[in-house]
Amino acid sequence: MLEKRSRMQVLAADAPSGSGELLIMNDLPVYKRGRNKIQEAIEEAEQKKRKDEFKNRISAAKSRARSQEHTRFLEEKVEQLRNENALLKKLLSLEAAAAERLPEEREVMQGKKANSV
Repeated sequence: MLEKRSRMQVLAADAPSGSGELLIMNDLPVYKRGRNKIQEAIEEAEQKKRKDEFKNRISAAKSRARSQEHTRFLEEKVEQLRNENALLKKLLSLEAAAAERLPEEREVMQGKKANSV
């Protein structure tokens, strides 16, 4: 019968006042006596849950901020590498054009050299 209910339901519904029985909340055993103590235990568990949820929200927000910062860093790096790549392609095309002209210039230079001899 108790297996089908949540732990909070067991605390609220089944713990008799003054019984001193073992109550389990959040997988931690807690001995409490009387209805007021049971209510305090429930409130403590709820307060801990709210605190944990708040901490989790803060942690998630920090994680999102770190992720966004990393994304911005990567976007800036991509832009930098694209610019560098464009510059290198331009230099490569200038070098290729110079290499194409080299045989012509060599012939001109050899022609001048032959004429002067």
